[in-house]
Amino acid sequence: MNVMTKANKIRLSISLYLNYFVHGIGLLILTQNMRPLSSEWGTSIATVSYVISGVGIGRLLAYYLLGSLSDRIGRKKIILFGMISYSIFFIGILLTKDFKVAYLLAILAGVANSALDSGTYPTFLEMNRNNGAASILIKAAMSIGEFVLPLYIGLNENLGGWYGLSFIFAAALLLINAALISRSQFPLQVKPEKTEQHRLFTKGKLSKTKVGLVAILSLYGYTSMAVMILFTQWITLYGIDVLHMSNMQAHFLLSLYSVGSIVGVLIVFTILKSALVKEGTLMVIMNGLSLLFLLTVCFSSNHLSVTVASFFFGVTAAGGIMQVGLTIFSSMFPHAKGRVTAIFFSFGSIASFTVPIFTGLLSTSGTAYALRSDLVIASFSFVLWIIGHRLLSLSNDQTGYETERSQINFIDYWILKLLQWRFKLAKSIGMKKMNQGQQVLDPFREKEIISRIDQRVKDHENRDHYQEIFQTILTNSKQCQTNLQEKGRVK
Repeated sequence: MNVMTKANKIRLSISLYLNYFVHGIGLLILTQNMRPLSSEWGTSIATVSYVISGVGIGRLLAYYLLGSLSDRIGRKKIILFGMISYSIFFIGILLTKDFKVAYLLAILAGVANSALDSGTYPTFLEMNRNNGAASILIKAAMSIGEFVLPLYIGLNENLGGWYGLSFIFAAALLLINAALISRSQFPLQVKPEKTEQHRLFTKGKLSKTKVGLVAILSLYGYTSMAVMILFTQWITLYGIDVLHMSNMQAHFLLSLYSVGSIVGVLIVFTILKSALVKEGTLMVIMNGLSLLFLLTVCFSSNHLSVTVASFFFGVTAAGGIMQVGLTIFSSMFPHAKGRVTAIFFSFGSIASFTVPIFTGLLSTSGTAYALRSDLVIASFSFVLWIIGHRLLSLSNDQTGYETERSQINFIDYWILKLLQWRFKLAKSIGMKKMNQGQQVLDPFREKEIISRIDQRVKDHENRDHYQEIFQTILTNSKQCQTNLQEKGRVK
């Protein structure tokens, strides 16, 4: 029986997050080296942008196949394949002088990205009993890589260092981590039934609500990825060419965006873990705010305003909100997590392919046109989730209890917080009683509490249940104080 210990889970989680630290570097390593690579290949920056689109082609070609294979042959094999492929990409880019070969390597990087996603996201869901909170931290690991790389490149350029060191570091880290993962134990994977293996929808006629949600979540796979890719590709050049910032200031905009995304991940993780806000509502809020901050970046000429807005754009657009969309999608099809992940990120692959092409064309008219096209995509994403929020509400209503369960989770969170507060106060009272030589039991006080609760209960049908719950709380509070006094007497 394949039972993972807590230590196993921690070791595997660290290795998987380390992959995404390197992936964060991989996402930016071509865009942040556009000028040295254009010089190395003897091409224009626009051509380098077209080469970057190869990542999208690789992802598009591989996602569905690798997602299905992940469900069939296991997560570990797919993840190791992705790690080795990514290492070949990093080393290969340094060895080639031909942008056509570089384009093929970019396609391989897209395949590697597909393999990591197809194996890693389902692994975290299986390791944490379908709780998507741990998957959100994948974005934090990526963001750390995205934060470190621009600062390193900016500093390295100022010192006149060789651009290839970051490629070598990324490849070496992946290969070392591959050796660790090859010896790691993975969680038990539930294999789909044969009847379920070849199709996503297995039973009955699909409701219009579910069809609408599948369409919205698939399109969001495109828009969420496109918004981030476009911003990360052009914000540094936008800072230099349009805002006339120094090289270091322009690179710092991207690093601040990455810091913002880490902060956003922590916020989203906390919200999901405590069930403070429903997922659909969170999607609307974050997409709306990201649009407002992007407007500031695109149309403010004040360096401080753009810098602050870049940070908050990272919080809202890149703070794990895309992963929340994937979690919603996966929860709709629990028998095919790998395949759903593949569909979601296949649409993201189209973004990886199309964004560098159309922004490369726009950049010939000016860097500002390239970056500001992001506003169109961000606006569409916001509209998608206004509709999606409504459809999620309808879908939850049809189940009969999902909405109520979400509300109960929220209530339970605060009940636990308040109970912890109450026991802390009870301990404090117990200490004072012990110092004053008083007994724990105070019959008058207990009767007063029960009487007050009885008067405030409007749900008379369940009055006995309320009294029983509070009597249990009082009994355990007394026991807590008794234990405290016994320990005090022993000392």
